[in-house]
Amino acid sequence: MRCAVNPERAADDEGQRRALRRATYIGLWGWPGFFLLDLYMVTWVYPDAPLWHFVALRLVEQAVIVTVYRMSLRKDVSMRRIAAARELVFLVGALFISAMALDLGGLRSVYMDGLSVIMLVRCVVVPAPWWSALRSLALLALAYPLVMGAAAVFSASIRATLLDAPALAGVAGHYVFVLASALVGALSSHLVWSAQQQVYQARKLGRYRLEARIGQGGMGEVWLAWDETLRRKVAIKLLRTQGAPEPAAPRRFHREAHAASMLSSPHTIRIFDFGASDDGIYYIAMEYLPGADLGALLAAYGPMPVPRAVRFIAQACESLVEAHEAGIIHRDIKPQNLFVTRAGDDHDFVKLLDFGIARVVPTGEPVSRTRTGVVRGTPEYMAPELFCGEQADARSDIYGLGVTLYALLTGGPPFEGSSLAQVIAAQLSQQPTPLSARRKEPVPAHLEAIVLRCLEKDPSARFQSVRDLAGAVRALADDTGWSARDAERFWRDHVAQLAMREAPTQEAPA
Repeated sequence: MRCAVNPERAADDEGQRRALRRATYIGLWGWPGFFLLDLYMVTWVYPDAPLWHFVALRLVEQAVIVTVYRMSLRKDVSMRRIAAARELVFLVGALFISAMALDLGGLRSVYMDGLSVIMLVRCVVVPAPWWSALRSLALLALAYPLVMGAAAVFSASIRATLLDAPALAGVAGHYVFVLASALVGALSSHLVWSAQQQVYQARKLGRYRLEARIGQGGMGEVWLAWDETLRRKVAIKLLRTQGAPEPAAPRRFHREAHAASMLSSPHTIRIFDFGASDDGIYYIAMEYLPGADLGALLAAYGPMPVPRAVRFIAQACESLVEAHEAGIIHRDIKPQNLFVTRAGDDHDFVKLLDFGIARVVPTGEPVSRTRTGVVRGTPEYMAPELFCGEQADARSDIYGLGVTLYALLTGGPPFEGSSLAQVIAAQLSQQPTPLSARRKEPVPAHLEAIVLRCLEKDPSARFQSVRDLAGAVRALADDTGWSARDAERFWRDHVAQLAMREAPTQEAPA
């Protein structure tokens, strides 16, 4: 049975975060701006009203808005909390406006119209189906009678108004306007939401309907899409060429599709299709992978058990053996480009992604030198010779595998810095901290030797082929140290954790 978190919620989740940011941004400026109205009312209309009352309520709500705005910027906050925080901002505002009305005319206060303003902002920044919008707006509309009803217990003047039929009829007639605002707002919110859904459904590239953005990289975006011909989920990588800063970007994009399509290893991402739309959007259709990349797993859980890390690298080697024999040098080996998914009963199945900067060397082509000063790849994972303008070859990818294995075992690459210059200097001159010292626990000596050999500054001192590295790594494989049951349990717990947070970015295997 496949236990999965629905990835199609990713776009909606991000939309809710943006809506919350818009709402709170408006509140950051609009809410204190209405203090001028408070000042006017207290100075000229109700001079006996306590000004401190309004200052206090404005400051408290402003603090709520600032807190919620900062919450909207955090990716680790669950969608349940995001939705609750969004409604809290509007509800607290409605309650405070109703509380202000107590000192400014009571039941017949003009501040009743402030509820309509809050409803208008709610509808503008949070488009929603009418039933959802009406539910939220009805709660805002009820804030006024609830506050006034509670105040009637302590205020003789409000009780008198409630017992005065003509006065109560006037208040009710004015309150009908607030209720009408809720109804019109809900319908308007629904119309905007419906229009957004139509645009959303209309996003198509040929036979592919784009459904949710699930990633973004240096060369474009990755979307979850539906293949209407074969009726299956696919991942679509997009490159928009209109206004592209690099004229060579489409050529590299095509090279990525061509390079990956030449490979058939089960540990390499499968390419289904490649094309371009009339409006200048290149796309690659590839298999959709539920799971997470090793970079995300490192960030969430830290260093991995030795047998698990070794198994991941062994699988990556299988992909690169085929790639190198086909004349393809990946040039960007790093945890973020090794994706862990499920294949049958194997819950820790690795796929090599992103051949966007791969170097394809057809048979018989003369060796060319990389242009000095052009850095292609991720500096922390690049072989030292590449910073000197040397060509990338199989040994450069072996260096990337060594850095990746080091990161899986210790939590980060061996050479880091606050600037590109510091990273390059470390790559060229420093020696890596021993695994055992960085990991703070013993590491098998043979494994330490393998990693250090991969990280040699001189390419001739490294493993000379990935096949040789794969043989050395496979000799360390230990299914008892990290079993299939361990992997299954890990992903089950991972999915449960995502479900509790309700902030998934992609599907996870279990």
